[in-house]
Amino acid sequence: MTSKASVDRAVVRMFSSDPDTVRWETRIADGRGLELKEFGPGNVRRAQAFPDAMTLVEYQVQYERQLLSTGYSVLPHSERRSGYDRRQETRTTVDRRRQ
Repeated sequence: MTSKASVDRAVVRMFSSDPDTVRWETRIADGRGLELKEFGPGNVRRAQAFPDAMTLVEYQVQYERQLLSTGYSVLPHSERRSGYDRRQETRTTVDRRRQ
């Protein structure tokens, strides 16, 4: 059986240091190598493209060392949602559950 990684599916890694959290989302960027999105600490939002897996891993190792040396710890994987986000666009109507 052959397995192929999905372009839409991100690999998530999280780090925490009270009260901050850093979230990494890594995915295959269709035709552009790999993409790493960083969320945190605080309001930091950043996306970077990497031409290959080795370059990405080298960056992640350095960044993870920095986080761990400043008091962050790796959170166990606990992504509540599985599958994909079926909405590709923002909601145009009021969410009935929030009324």
